[in-house]
Amino acid sequence: MVALLAWGHAFGQNTLDTDKHLNFYHIWGLLKYQHPALATGKVSADSLFLRYLPLVDSAQTQKQANSVYQALLKEVGPSPLAKVDKVRDHPKGTLLVQNLNDHWYTRSKFLNSNNRKQLENIFQRRYTAEPHQYVTIRNNPYGGTLPNEPKYVFPEKENLPYPMRMLALAKMKAAIDYLFPYKYLMDESWETAIAQAIPLFAQCPSRQEYERLLLTLNAKLNDTQGYSFFRQLHHKDKIFKNSYYPPFDYQVVEEKILVTGIIDPALCRRSNIKVGDVLGSLDDIALTEWVKALGAVLSVSNQQALWHRVGEYGDNFLFRSEDAVMKVHLQRGQDTLQTTLRLMDPTDPAKAKLIDGYFKKKQAPGKKRVGLEMVSKDIYRFKAHDTNRYIENASEEREAVIMDSLFRIAVKGKGIIFDMRGEPDNSDFVFLDVFRKFGRGNSYFARYYLMNAGTVGTYKLLTQPEVYYPTTVTPEGYAYDGKVVILVNGATQGVGEWLTMNLQHMFPNSITLGEQTAGADGDLKRLNLPGNYVMEFSGNAIFYPNQRPTQRTGVKVDLTVKPTLKNTLAKKDDQLLKALEIIREEAPKPEAKK
Repeated sequence: MVALLAWGHAFGQNTLDTDKHLNFYHIWGLLKYQHPALATGKVSADSLFLRYLPLVDSAQTQKQANSVYQALLKEVGPSPLAKVDKVRDHPKGTLLVQNLNDHWYTRSKFLNSNNRKQLENIFQRRYTAEPHQYVTIRNNPYGGTLPNEPKYVFPEKENLPYPMRMLALAKMKAAIDYLFPYKYLMDESWETAIAQAIPLFAQCPSRQEYERLLLTLNAKLNDTQGYSFFRQLHHKDKIFKNSYYPPFDYQVVEEKILVTGIIDPALCRRSNIKVGDVLGSLDDIALTEWVKALGAVLSVSNQQALWHRVGEYGDNFLFRSEDAVMKVHLQRGQDTLQTTLRLMDPTDPAKAKLIDGYFKKKQAPGKKRVGLEMVSKDIYRFKAHDTNRYIENASEEREAVIMDSLFRIAVKGKGIIFDMRGEPDNSDFVFLDVFRKFGRGNSYFARYYLMNAGTVGTYKLLTQPEVYYPTTVTPEGYAYDGKVVILVNGATQGVGEWLTMNLQHMFPNSITLGEQTAGADGDLKRLNLPGNYVMEFSGNAIFYPNQRPTQRTGVKVDLTVKPTLKNTLAKKDDQLLKALEIIREEAPKPEAKK
């Protein structure tokens, strides 16, 4: 079962077929992002690729392949631009150059000397202006959908033609080569991944297989911002073989499945399933083994991010079964049981109604909270995903008054908890409101690197203060003498990680508590792929001031605290409980002088 999601091995083509394609994609990517004719839109990158693909395919020898490349370079012509300056990281740390790699042509044994010389000439006279046909996103220099990338829509059951599949592969390769700042952090060489994919994309027999190949290649980015790629697939149920759903709600805790609610009472009785049961294996496959296999097709920055996401009921990744029954081993108190689990068919209207009713009730909004949340005596909590309610529809002046009044109350307490375990509903809460009260002058809490238009493929450090703090605000610099705890977990991602770093800077004595975060920061970029798919990835690079990366590793966590089965079942929050314990803890009294 686990092997069904494996990437597979190249088959049916020789080394020449892979090498000539790989070099063609390299050349096309360089032209697309560096040659002025393509960068200004005078020549269509896609049209150029599609016209030369059959010529590359027809090349029977390395010499013939080089003749095709030479014809391609001759048609595009040498760059008319003057020679530009060398790429220099000066002063050191102002430019990220880790992804730049010219070895594929300067040291190539496949390309002839004439082609190597022409490619070097193009790079030395590369396009350095803006706008760029395939890079410049209108009205947003940070992120968004990359421009001038057609969707190439096909009926969902129709396999894409061979040229479109290879174009998709070439687009993915070039975009990650030039627009993904964290390519150097990937587990596997991107070059190797593309080389393995070439024969698989070429021989792909169906739309379902095409989607599986896209999914697997996307996973190799090791970027949690690309995790949700699977949700747009038309054949995901067949790829994951997970059409049947469990008759109970659950959470993944301690790398096990904890039953937390009953959706279909009749099926649960027949299956001998009760709230509090703990499932460690499904159909004799240990949950840890299955989640590891899922990591081969789901893009995540780290294993904690994977475990945090695979337990989503609607995605149904854990209950992989082609039948309506599966064998499970479970723990109930001190007893170990084996039972036959009967699954739900969501296409059955009665079962769909049960699922819909259960989650509507579960997600129904409770009583609207008013004012500050006091989680314990003299301890206040601000939830990142629940701050907009404080200032909803308020003017900027009114917002400042409201937030100041709330902070005036909070600072009288013994401690403040900033709960960042969710998607922030208002990033200005930290950036503007917290800074206005607690900030102190310049607040360079991070190093943000934006794509460098002067050399696409590198990233320049942004030093403008407004990137890091609101320059129109004079902070009060309030010196809070209570304890500050910041809660994080695998749901802390992107802007949540960015804002957590900001809080850590404003409260240098704070304790960041919880689990490793998603490790995926930097504004999102989106690339349209043939078949109307969208690949998403972190488009810019974020570091701490000391150049410690946040990508893949996440933000700094001072104290790791994981949810436990016992407390989760009792609806107790282990991380919050630990935060309260830390805040209540009295400082040790100094020893009396002798």
